[in-house]
Amino acid sequence: MRRVILALLLILLALPASAAKLPDFAKLAADMEEQLRADRRWLHQHAELSLRETETQIYLRGALRRIDGLELIEGEWGTGLVAMIEGGKPGPTVAWRADMDALPLTEDTGLPFACERVDTLRGGRVAGVMHACGHDMHMTIGLGVARVFSELRAKMPGRLLLIFEPAEEIGAGALQLLEAGLFEGDRRPKCALALHVHPTLTLGTVGACPGPATANVDGFHLTVKGDGGHGAYPHRGTDPVTLSARIILALQSLVSREIDVNHNAVISVGRIEGGAKSNVIPDEVVLEATVRSHDDETREALKTKIERTVMGLAAAAGAPEPDLQYYYGTAAGTNDPMLVDQVRAVVRRELGDEADVLYKPGMGGEDFAYYGRKVPGFQFRLGVVPEGAEPMSLHRANFNPDERALALGVRVASAAIWDQMLRGE
Repeated sequence: MRRVILALLLILLALPASAAKLPDFAKLAADMEEQLRADRRWLHQHAELSLRETETQIYLRGALRRIDGLELIEGEWGTGLVAMIEGGKPGPTVAWRADMDALPLTEDTGLPFACERVDTLRGGRVAGVMHACGHDMHMTIGLGVARVFSELRAKMPGRLLLIFEPAEEIGAGALQLLEAGLFEGDRRPKCALALHVHPTLTLGTVGACPGPATANVDGFHLTVKGDGGHGAYPHRGTDPVTLSARIILALQSLVSREIDVNHNAVISVGRIEGGAKSNVIPDEVVLEATVRSHDDETREALKTKIERTVMGLAAAAGAPEPDLQYYYGTAAGTNDPMLVDQVRAVVRRELGDEADVLYKPGMGGEDFAYYGRKVPGFQFRLGVVPEGAEPMSLHRANFNPDERALALGVRVASAAIWDQMLRGE
């Protein structure tokens, strides 16, 4: 009998702290499904571009002020918002981030709450505005998490730092908030968590990618110069069109022949502009490209090699020196492996083993990476594709995630945050 009792005690000791007293996150999330849909549809219909999220901020501020026990923190947050919920028990601070901005894209979903906003971009171009990257879902889940922890705050073993971040789409929001003191003093969290809806994962699944997960997002603006002239007599000058073609092909060889195959890299020229008539050789051609990588060594190598290639080919052609404007954008993101393992265990507990899936690192960008350079960070992926439906694509005018993912997102996010609080500092 003593051996049996001892064995039972050992089993109990092996369980996570307070495992038998975990809140019912499934019920808490399910009880607010109607409110979640209402929030998401308002935010979707009133989508706003980066750094212009004024109506969105007003809506979120109003919703947050109605949540008991939540304190809005004043600061130089721009169009963003920061809030804190203090638990009734001592414990660590855990940060949860949701992004706010939409894309310059005319919506084509046919939804009754489709966004009809039109805005003017830099340069005077007019475009529609749409939440085609799921930020409406992210904000809604953030509000849901706040409501869950408000209800649980008497038993809450720590503090929840809520971050509603503007301008993620242009890679500016996270740095703006951090530079304004987001993680300073007693607001510094033990870790930062977030989610992103995933257009190829089935509803009910949660994706994880330990280690490198998103890419450095850099690029360049290149003006290739020539002499111009008559198309019938190309030998009388330097043709920037053919020189541009050689540069583009050389950049692809650069990746395949000069970058270690074990280090991901992409150079994609997305814009070529030059000339006005078929028989006139232009004076210049403009190229714009995105440059992606996962590690800092490859990032620096790409810049050096692109500069060498562009200048070398121009010199070989006898062309004037090109104007190359190279820029660094959003940094690559890394998911803390230990944090990933801990959250995956929560996913399996809440949704079952089949819900826990791994995905491969991508070359997309996400400025959540900057939080992960300050504290351990993990941004997981939430499946939004209905069972049996075709995968979707982000940044597309017909992107329409399944709203049933909202409650699942609140459930998993809340459980993961609670788990981190239980684990202590």
